[in-house]
Amino acid sequence: MQHSTGAAPGDTRMDLGLKDRVAVVAGASRGLGRATAQALLAEGAKVVAVARASEALASLAAQHPDRCVAFEGDLLDPSLPGQAVQEALRRFGRLDIAVVNTPGPKPLLPLEAGEPDFAAAFDSTFYPAWRQVRAAAEAMKAARWGRIVIVSSTSVKAPKPFLCLSAAARSALWAWAKSAAPELYAQGITINALFAGPHDTDRARQLGVKDKVIGRPDDFGRFVASLCGDATRFITGAGYMLDGGESPAP
Repeated sequence: MQHSTGAAPGDTRMDLGLKDRVAVVAGASRGLGRATAQALLAEGAKVVAVARASEALASLAAQHPDRCVAFEGDLLDPSLPGQAVQEALRRFGRLDIAVVNTPGPKPLLPLEAGEPDFAAAFDSTFYPAWRQVRAAAEAMKAARWGRIVIVSSTSVKAPKPFLCLSAAARSALWAWAKSAAPELYAQGITINALFAGPHDTDRARQLGVKDKVIGRPDDFGRFVASLCGDATRFITGAGYMLDGGESPAP
């Protein structure tokens, strides 16, 4: 695999205003979720890192013992989003940022997919994300400040036949989130989505992505962080393609 080109980060970086902001990051043990948690921590944020128990999750928290809490659980558990938010409030006293992330459905061609396959896709991808948004927004309303970023897929904007289940579930989530954006904005909360193309992650390898230019997870994480500060207060209901120009224009 070949990474996309880009200059190495320098010693001087823009202050995003994230110091001591508190984030809940789902799927934080690996891939894009971990890269996002690391980017937020690098900006001085405090993070509740949510994922199944693993050495990778424990090591992330151990690297930042005062600012990162490992919260173990299954994202498919309906009670987990609320519990993770309560952990943020208990440990750090507030919640400012939620990075919404869910497992992707299995690859399947459109005419091979049956009703149980679509039901399973919504159970694994739509409903866990919807619960994460609802739990985070409820905690953010009191402060009238919040940033919600949904980690999604280019399948929303440029569906690929073998990712039809992902396209269906993630498109439904984005339609709901964009519909909710005005009401959330009135409460000081922004909600945006990143439609990620192939990045150097386990998920990309599972899908057989190779021999092509792909994205760097650390770049992805820094882009998420850039959407979470004060300067993005007027950006909401927006979706960003992060795919190196791979997908055709919508």
